[in-house]
Amino acid sequence: MKYKLIVADGDGTLFAPSETVAPFPSENLLRKVKQAGEKGVLFTLATARSLSWVENLITGFDLKVPMILDNGAQIYDPTSKKYLWESVLSKEDAEKTLSILSEDKALRVFIVDSGERLTDPGRIKYWKISKILVLGITPKKAEYLYRKLSINPNVFVTKSVSGRGEESESIHVTNLMATKKVALEKLLEILDISRDEAIGIGDSYNDLSFLEICGLKVAVGNAVPEVKDIADYVSPPYWEDGVGDVIDKYVFKSKGKMQKSKV
Repeated sequence: MKYKLIVADGDGTLFAPSETVAPFPSENLLRKVKQAGEKGVLFTLATARSLSWVENLITGFDLKVPMILDNGAQIYDPTSKKYLWESVLSKEDAEKTLSILSEDKALRVFIVDSGERLTDPGRIKYWKISKILVLGITPKKAEYLYRKLSINPNVFVTKSVSGRGEESESIHVTNLMATKKVALEKLLEILDISRDEAIGIGDSYNDLSFLEICGLKVAVGNAVPEVKDIADYVSPPYWEDGVGDVIDKYVFKSKGKMQKSKV
């Protein structure tokens, strides 16, 4: 199979999970992405981050292909600098979600309204909320919030690993149609690329939906067990440039550092 597109998650896949602006990619990975492009294989992101938190990745990778942002709520074209598609929370669903989260004053809640990340619901101006995010919680708290927030049938709730340590998990709430899977389906239509021609690479729970529709599903070595379970290939972890290993093996056809393969 000749693959035409690589879609990679950010935190925990390309770089260490972080609550700050995305770290600059390694020189090795930048070089391999560029070389893949020279062979006609496109590269893009499917990240839970908003635009302002990935601008250095756009510059570093010299990205020209539309990318998936805010956990699937937006598709952004770095060439035209325009959003090609977005699906925001209704005001009612946003208010319901924020009401539930306000019950625990210790939670660190962030609201993305028209691209601006807010911490105070009172500062919401436009009610074009692409995502509501809770950072720095324990796996137990993440599971509790996941179950409680998922009662609303109009929202899509996912867990993710967004940091390190005991309070490393996060919760992402988007519109029901705002998932990485739905966004990738739309992106593939835009690019006129089939599912079978796409390589998806991820590490966490919120990557499961988009990985399931990719021709090649890859989990980096540090991925959660649920992602490894559906993977066709398990690459080295992000700190060993696992994405670069995937490019070596499936674009350049070298042996790579295979850990698990079913293809």
